[in-house]
Amino acid sequence: MLSQINDLWKKYKKDHDYVSEVEISGISFDAADGVEASFDLMEMLEGNYVLHLTRRFPVYRSEFVHFLLMHEFTHLYDFLTYPGPRPGIEDLKERDRREENVNTASDRKIFGVYGEINLPEKPSGDNPFEGDTGKRLFDYMNTYSEYHACQTAFKDVMRNLRPGTAIDVDKNQVPAPFRDISIKRMLSGCLRKAHGAYQEFAVMLLPQIFVIYFRQIMYIFGYLSFFDHASDILSQTFDVLKIDSNREDYFRLFEVLKTRDIDRILEYSNKIYSDSYVPFVKNFIRRTYDPSLYTEEELDQITPDNYHDFAETMANRKGGRLWSGRVSPVYGVNDVNKAYGAVDVDTIKKMIGRNKS
Repeated sequence: MLSQINDLWKKYKKDHDYVSEVEISGISFDAADGVEASFDLMEMLEGNYVLHLTRRFPVYRSEFVHFLLMHEFTHLYDFLTYPGPRPGIEDLKERDRREENVNTASDRKIFGVYGEINLPEKPSGDNPFEGDTGKRLFDYMNTYSEYHACQTAFKDVMRNLRPGTAIDVDKNQVPAPFRDISIKRMLSGCLRKAHGAYQEFAVMLLPQIFVIYFRQIMYIFGYLSFFDHASDILSQTFDVLKIDSNREDYFRLFEVLKTRDIDRILEYSNKIYSDSYVPFVKNFIRRTYDPSLYTEEELDQITPDNYHDFAETMANRKGGRLWSGRVSPVYGVNDVNKAYGAVDVDTIKKMIGRNKS
C-alpha cells in the first residue's frame, strides 16, 4: 500500500510542478478517533513523513481514498513549501514538556480530514493565532493549508467537468467512505461541526475548541472558492453561526486566502479570534458568576490575554459564588438546516457556481 500511495504522491508532485525527493516515510493505522487521515507536525519537522490512517481505511471506496490522499498530500506540499522560518524541534519538545495543560500528542495531529482533536483538561489563555515561530507554522497549517487542501481535493473531484460547466450543490456529488454524497450534504456536515464547536467554545472558552471551529470554516472556504456566488452561501453560513459584528473580517479572510499572504491571513485570523473571544468571555462571566464578583467596568478591561488572571481574581474574592444553573445552548441545532438544507428555489439558484478549473 505504501508504494501505491507514493506513486500517487509522485503524480501529485508532477501535477503541481514540484520537484522534491521527499516520499511518504510510512503508513500507520493509528489515526485518532474521528480522524480519517493525518500527518503529525512534530514528525514532519524531524523529517519523518508518516501518514496516519484510520483502521477503516482499507475498506473505503477507492474514490474516497483518492479524495483523502489529495487532501493530505496538499498538507505535506504546503509544509514542504512553507515560506517562513521553521521552529527548532528541540524548542517544540521543550514546550511540550512545559505545557502540561495541552494534549499535545493529539493537538499536533491537526491535519485530519473530517477530524476532531481531543480537548485539554484545563483551559489555556494562549491566543492560537499569535506566538513564536512554531505557533506561526501551526496557524498557517490550520488556516491556509486547510483551505488549500479542501480546494485541491474538491478540484480533483470536479476535474472531469468541462470548463464552464455549472456546479450544482444538489446534483453534483463528492466521495464519501461508502457512497457519494451531494456537495450540499458535505457543506452541511462542515457547518454542523463548526456550529457544535462554536457552541462549545462559547461555554468552555478554550482556544483549542476555536481551532476546531475555525478549521471547519477553512473547509467551507476551500470548497466554496470555486463558486461564483460564494458570498451568498457564506452569508447563509454566517447567519446560522450568528456571526454579525465581524462578518466583514471573514469575507476579507476568504479573499486573502486566495493570495497565500501569510501575514495578512494570520492578521485576519487573529482579529477574528480576538473579536469572538472577548464577547464570549464577558457573556460567560455574566451568566456564570454572581454579580457581586465583578463590575461592568472591570469586564470592559478583559482581553484574550488577561482573562485567566481576571477569573482567578474573581475566584479569590470573598462573598462571591457560582451560579448553580447550567449555561443554556447558544444556538438551536435546527438552525443549521437554514444554510444548506431547507432553502427556497431562488436561493438554490444562487447556490449554483461555475467550474473554474
